Order: sequence, then structure tokens, then C-alpha cells
Amino acid sequence: MDDTDLSGSSGQRLVADERRQQIRDLLRRQSIASLSEVMQVTRASEATVRRDLSLLERGGFLARTRGGARAVRQHTTLEEEFEIRQGRDRREKRLIGQLAAELLTDGTTLFLTDGTTAYALAQCIVHRHLTVITSALNIAQLLAGCAGIEVIVIGGRLRATSFGTTGPLSVDAISVLRADMAFIAADGITLAGGVRAHSIDDAAVARAMSDSARQTVVLASPAKIGLDARMRVVDWQQVDMLVTTPPPGEFADGLKERGVRLVVAT
Repeated sequence: MDDTDLSGSSGQRLVADERRQQIRDLLRRQSIASLSEVMQVTRASEATVRRDLSLLERGGFLARTRGGARAVRQHTTLEEEFEIRQGRDRREKRLIGQLAAELLTDGTTLFLTDGTTAYALAQCIVHRHLTVITSALNIAQLLAGCAGIEVIVIGGRLRATSFGTTGPLSVDAISVLRADMAFIAADGITLAGGVRAHSIDDAAVARAMSDSARQTVVLASPAKIGLDARMRVVDWQQVDMLVTTPPPGEFADGLKERGVRLVVAT
């Protein structure tokens, strides 16, 4: 069965993100739920529910149990949640950040999205001479005191779940700027679906950065490979390079066929 199931007798399709949100809402209400309870709420098959639970566990939203799932402690600040996400694949993100930094020459102007992998890149350029245009307030704060870096912050609506600015104001501001390179931290990448984002607004910001840059570089930690997040950011035809850890062989071959340079951190 694919990632979409029929929802009850209405025949309306329940997209994966909505289904997984139902699971999270269920666990907020009762802290623990059996597999059968989750299936009843989502009207999805056992195989689909198991796949959803695995993805949500990888995202830190729940913990699997033998018969279902339980809620994990919810954090109340952006800093705490960012630290949790930053801790996942920490070594790989650091390697990706270091390798991406090596692609930059002094004097480069770059766009940089928000996200933990983008933040890892920012940590690796603090002693460089660059112009950084970013939608991430925490990245701007990190780089603001660096003597060699000029920081331009993209305004807009601050998302409640991240340090990133989004919305029409952000997209409009990006559209009048130009950069040598756009570094986009992906929420998911697939050969068929291209570069993906969970948020519609985040996708629009990243797409605008790509459109306003001479080169587009995608940053993706290993957990993002094969993850088909809800929104397309850009197709592979618009991507010049992907910086990641060693991907599966068929994925690397597919990128080569699409003309994307694979830069591998080991």
C-alpha cells in the first residue's frame, strides 16, 4: 500500500502529514496508544501505521513500544527543541558543514536557510570573509560578531516552531537580492520528488533563494535521504550539488544521471 489511505466511508484521501499529525494529537491526549488505537484513529492499515510510527520516532515525536507508541516529553522553548534536533546525526551534520564550507571562497555571497544542518555550516565559517544572507535568526546571531562576515537577515513572519522567517515578506526580500550560492537544508530528498520540505512557507523561502543564486547546493543528513516530505522545493535540474554522507549506490547513480554533483562527507 502507498503512503496514502482512504479515510473512512467518505472516501477522502488522508495525506501522510495529516495522518501523522493525528497520531501526535492522540498521544498528546492519552500519552500512550496501542497499534489498534492508532489504526482506528487514522483509518490506515497496520503496515502504514507502523511506517508512520517509525518516521515519527526518528523525528523525536514519540517512542515506539512493543504494542504501539508513547509520547515523549514535550519541550517548551525553541532552544530546547533545536538542541534535540541538532543532536540527531550530529557527527554527520558536522562533516557536511565542514565539507560545504570548503566549497566557499572568501568574498562569496551566499543564501543560507534555517535548520540544524545549515547551522552546522554556519559554525564552520565563523572565521571566513563572506556575505551571508539568511532567514535563520540563530544563524544571524552566531555570525553577527564575526569580523569577516557581513550578515543580512531576511525579514518576515517568525515560525513558531523554528528560528526561521517565512511568508511573502521573506520571499519578496529574497527576490531583490542576488547571491553566488544558495545552501538549502532539506527536510527530505528523493530521486523522483527532488528536494522536499515539511512546511509550505519554508519551501517557498528556499525556492526563492535558489532562484536568486547562481548555484544551488543542497545539504542533507543521512536521515533525509529517501524521505518524501510534503512540499517540493526544487527539482534536481535546479540543483548543482548535494552535500551528504555516503548515499545508497542507486541514489548516487540517479543523481549522476540528473547532472547533480555529489559531494560526500566521510
